[in-house]
Amino acid sequence: MIKCNVSICAVISRAASVKNGKEGNSFLSFNVKVPVEGRDGSKKDLEVSVSLDGDKSKASVFAVGRRVNLIGTLMVRKKGGKTYFNLRADSAELANSKSDNFIKGTMEFRGKIGKKGVEEKTDKHEKAYKAFSAFSSDKDSDKIEFTWVRFLYFNPKEGEDFLQANTYVEVKGDLQLGVYKDEISIDCRVSEVAPWEL
Repeated sequence: MIKCNVSICAVISRAASVKNGKEGNSFLSFNVKVPVEGRDGSKKDLEVSVSLDGDKSKASVFAVGRRVNLIGTLMVRKKGGKTYFNLRADSAELANSKSDNFIKGTMEFRGKIGKKGVEEKTDKHEKAYKAFSAFSSDKDSDKIEFTWVRFLYFNPKEGEDFLQANTYVEVKGDLQLGVYKDEISIDCRVSEVAPWEL
């Protein structure tokens, strides 16, 4: 599970349409694009699918090219080898056309640390930190798909011996997105980590 509480400012790339939920309720569905930059200066647009309570009377507000501020819950899932970013918006309002694009927020993650385990590193100020990669899995029919997240853990606590390869963990921290090999990469600056009891 990768669940993020985020705020986004972005341009609408697919106009709002009305869809019906499983319980017969109607909602608006549209897409936004958020430019993301990698450490090497490479750039890629992150496509986010947005769902928002509303009906036909509100659909025309969310037209292609308009900039919008969104707050809500972002779920990250993989299907058919592609990573999907789906936002359930709690609020949406049009933004100033000159506003900066951004996506920021916090992440809740449940998954398994990879085979490489946890690396002990130091930053440019000689401060020690831990780095590890872990994956969250999604089942699509009989196929299991994996979404990897890179974690940077500054100020680690004493006695966290569970932090090792092939361990299931629950992690909370700040969401950080980048670009790696022309794909959106997902990082997290850890604030809390604990064993995940399945």
